[in-house]
Order: sequence, then C-alpha cells, then structure tokens
Amino acid sequence: MVFPIPEKFKFFAYVFHVIERKIALSIILCILFTALPFAVNYANERIGTGSTPLPSPPSGPVNGVYYVGFATSHQGDDILYVVPAKAYVEKPGTLVTLNVTVKFKHAQPCQYSDWKITTENPVNVEVVNETKTELKDAYTAFKQYTVKVLGNGSIDVVFHYGTGCPYGTEERVTVKFYIGTPNGTELNQSAPSPEEVLNTTSVNVTGVIKAVDTALRAVVVENYTIEIRGRWTGPDNESLTWRDMLALLKPGERVTILASEEDGSLKADVIVIDGKTYRKG
Repeated sequence: MVFPIPEKFKFFAYVFHVIERKIALSIILCILFTALPFAVNYANERIGTGSTPLPSPPSGPVNGVYYVGFATSHQGDDILYVVPAKAYVEKPGTLVTLNVTVKFKHAQPCQYSDWKITTENPVNVEVVNETKTELKDAYTAFKQYTVKVLGNGSIDVVFHYGTGCPYGTEERVTVKFYIGTPNGTELNQSAPSPEEVLNTTSVNVTGVIKAVDTALRAVVVENYTIEIRGRWTGPDNESLTWRDMLALLKPGERVTILASEEDGSLKADVIVIDGKTYRKG
C-alpha cells in the first residue's frame, strides 16, 4: 500500500534537491578556478618552449659572400635581430641576403598592430627584393631582404613599434658592406650568442670606454655606467674576479657589454674585449 506524501514534505524535498545541486555546482566551479592558473602557466610554457629559433651567420663564404656576426637593438621592450652585422663581397653587384627577426615581449597580434619592418638610409646598396613580414609564432616576426652591394656602404634596418605603443618607438641597426674579404681576426672572433642577447633584460652596449671607476666597480661606455660584480669566466675557461675584469677594460678602447637592470642599476653579464668573450659566473 502506497501512502501519499504530504505537501510540506514535498516542499522540503524540493529545497534539499536545489541545495544539493548548488553545492555540486559550487564544487565544480571551485575546481575550475583552482586549475585555471596552472592551465595558463602550462600554455605559457608551451609557447616559450615552442619559440622559433634564430638564424645564425654561416661559418664560411656563401656564393662569394662572407656573412659576419649579427646586429641587435633593444631600446624598448622588443628586440630587433639582423644577420649579418657585416658582409664582405668579392666584387660590386653581388647580392647579399639579410635575415631580420623581431622578438616581441608581448604576444601578437596586439592592439598596436600597425608595427612594421623597413630599411632606410642606403649607401652604395640597393634593395632588389623583400619578403612579406611573417609571424613565425606569437612572439616572433621574420622578414628577408635581398640587397645588391655596389661598393663599400651600409643600410639601416628598422623596426617601427605600432602607433601609440607605450613600450617603444623604434629599434634600429646598421648593416655594413665591404668589397674584399674579412681578416682572420674578424672571422674567428667570439661574440655573444643570440640567446644571450635575447635574454638580456636591458641593453646591449657597443662603444668606446670613457672611464673605469674601481671605487664604484663600474665602467662607463657611451652614456651608460655599468657595474662589474662577482666572479667571471674567461675565453679559456679561466676564473677572474671583478678586479681582473676592470683591469682588462682600458679607456679609449672599444668593448661590447650585455647588461641587465638590477636594483635600479646596470650590471654586466657578458663582456667582449678584442673578440674574446667573458661571462659572469
């Protein structure tokens, strides 16, 4: 025999059913919000590990062209990277390829999307072909130029930030061209790796040493005061102190320093002196 359920009990059963569903929904939402940061971090790691590798200059001549080094600019948040920094050709009229990469700090596309890569100020150089700018991944743009070298000269490669972008105005490097062949020192000189350049959070300074201050443990290059701290490793794997490094830096000589900002000042990470590379640590 089945007894009818009183109306008031039906009401309480309905209330308990609603509460039960809300509790279940709350648990599901809690799990989702807890897992979200881990999902984002995982996605970021996937983007980072999948970044496009940078081109490097060939070790020997290609079609009569010697490609030497690479040039970078890191005045704003993004980094312009051009291979080569110099090119030597056997005769006028030779074609040279320029590989241009921009590494973005922020994923693309962004709201300042009218950024562009151009060339300016050609001297004894003629641009004969250029490819469309291609996004290799969310953080890497690539473009290639083919130029005809008419004599000793140069050309500027420029990355223009998007209109209104608060993170920079432009990145500019000058690629130089010569008729002839490079000397052995230039071909064999050690230089910072592309990865070291791109991991630098502040500046890549190349210029004449204006002063060396042992009291401040710093060197002045161009308009930058860069501190030298800790222990260093030389090109032959020798260990050096900051005093040893300062002793190697001579006013009036040229030097390349990769420095990162720390506690409001620039601290050297990599120093290139006479083609020899010294690394902190």
